[in-house]
Amino acid sequence: MPVLAVFDAEGSWRDTHVCDGWITEHLARQGVSWGRGKATKKGQRALGGAGLFYLPTAEGYLGLLFEGGEWVGIPADKPHFFDAGEAESLAGLPAALPLFEAFVEEVLSLTGNDADDE
Repeated sequence: MPVLAVFDAEGSWRDTHVCDGWITEHLARQGVSWGRGKATKKGQRALGGAGLFYLPTAEGYLGLLFEGGEWVGIPADKPHFFDAGEAESLAGLPAALPLFEAFVEEVLSLTGNDADDE
């Protein structure tokens, strides 16, 4: 299940969405596409496991959490950052933006789940 989180320019978490339609619409505004299954077009990256992408926007950042079996297509000239759980920091991002593990924990908390239950 994809998750899209909206952050302001300082890295404060503003909004969280899990609706495929909302995610698709907001990513399209950034020139980004996503889907499930096999990546079929040039520039699409299929994920073998979960991963977190950050995309800078005019207002701040979008945090995109995808699972294995999903793909994302980001234009070659679109700045972005990727963390699959091994990053200790991502140069160029505000320190306030959560890395993979903290992002997942926050999403679980927002949905009423406990990371210890996983």
